[in-house]
Amino acid sequence: MNILVVQNYPGSPPGQLGDSLTARGAALHVVQPLSGDPVPADHAPFDAALILGGAQSAADDAGNPYYAELLPLLRGFHEAGKPLLGVCLGSQLLARVFGKKVYRHSHVEFGFHPLAMTEAGRADPLLAGLPAMPHAMEFHEDTFDLPDEAVLLMTGEGCRHQAYRVGETAYAFQCHIEVTRPMLERWAAEPGSFTANGGADPMPRLQAEMALHLDGSLHFADTVAAGWLDLAARVRQRNGLRKSA
Repeated sequence: MNILVVQNYPGSPPGQLGDSLTARGAALHVVQPLSGDPVPADHAPFDAALILGGAQSAADDAGNPYYAELLPLLRGFHEAGKPLLGVCLGSQLLARVFGKKVYRHSHVEFGFHPLAMTEAGRADPLLAGLPAMPHAMEFHEDTFDLPDEAVLLMTGEGCRHQAYRVGETAYAFQCHIEVTRPMLERWAAEPGSFTANGGADPMPRLQAEMALHLDGSLHFADTVAAGWLDLAARVRQRNGLRKSA
């Protein structure tokens, strides 16, 4: 399986999602637009796309001119029925793909927060069997309006729209389901995390939260990655059968 990975920010790699996908035989084709990598012109070489997080705003077209190429590309993936998986900034960019706005939230969310599966989330093929109230890592200051055709899968008290699905193949998670320990330790050292943590040193808090919730987060990522890759394989097989018919 050929997976396009859009790494929107140098400090936000695919993490556990990437490790799980490659362990299952997927080939990851990583592009970093902020580092000068061109956005692919077409979705044809790829079976699916993973869109990662970043410190920039999904609403800032002027500061991120590559959005003008990325958003139509992601729309093309969806129109072709190819799976999409957006994380944090990626979830917000997908909200824009589906015609909704991204804007500043009432506060910055930082750290592992308790979330809740909706009834649709508990029944979703990617999430079925996972805890009904997972703790997931948050690090964002923006939010978005839920696309009209979306099914809300997870919600939180601090930020309602935590995960959604559009159709059968487009998934988006506002929370950072991809995190690993090294990623979190780097993020805790960034100035933004200091502010998000109320001006207190974020490392002691994160260390305590990781001890409680990181293993569950890694399992969550592995489960989603496995189900999403299976989905991509089914879509490729279905498209192949259509072409040969």
